[in-house]
Amino acid sequence: MNSTVAKITVAHHHSMTRSEQDWRKYLGITPDQLQISQDHRYRLALARLFQQYEHENRKIFHLTVTYKPYPLEDFTPDSTNRYFINFYLKSFLPSLMRSKNYHIPSKRIHQPICYAFLDEHEQKVSSSGVMFPDRLHHHAMLAVHQNTYSSAKSLESVPKISFKTRFSNKVMTTHLRECEPMTMLYATKNLKQYPEFLSFPDRLI
Repeated sequence: MNSTVAKITVAHHHSMTRSEQDWRKYLGITPDQLQISQDHRYRLALARLFQQYEHENRKIFHLTVTYKPYPLEDFTPDSTNRYFINFYLKSFLPSLMRSKNYHIPSKRIHQPICYAFLDEHEQKVSSSGVMFPDRLHHHAMLAVHQNTYSSAKSLESVPKISFKTRFSNKVMTTHLRECEPMTMLYATKNLKQYPEFLSFPDRLI
């Protein structure tokens, strides 16, 4: 478990907020249920963590990234994660930060806190015959610094076609929208199957 998430879990009091009651209902946890699965505990902790970021005046966004089908390539978790890393570091961050020097200390403190999770396409066949379950995509949750909020909102309104052509050639579609911490529960719906997720940046200072 990510150490930050672990701290949030330990610090959580038994008295639940209205938000958390809604989160538990979303996960199918009944009010009188005493035993909660490890998967559900972890996902709730992640939602709490992003709620904390929201209280620290960061804005929460959900970014979905899908990738083009390549018949000769396997969409393994490792390869799909590499696609996202390339897209995020080389394309998305420079656009959001409006600078290629986002790694320098004065810029790094304004980077979004990003957790990216693997997910599978639904069971269907495309017109090209590609079996979508053979491909993976990402749901990323971002806690955006107030200094880059307007930039994130401008990217939110960019049409899909124009948006994707500006980024990695592996990317098929992108969708960015402002959301609530509860969206974390949707983004992590396959966390049990793909427990290793990406996080950015490695440090803020």
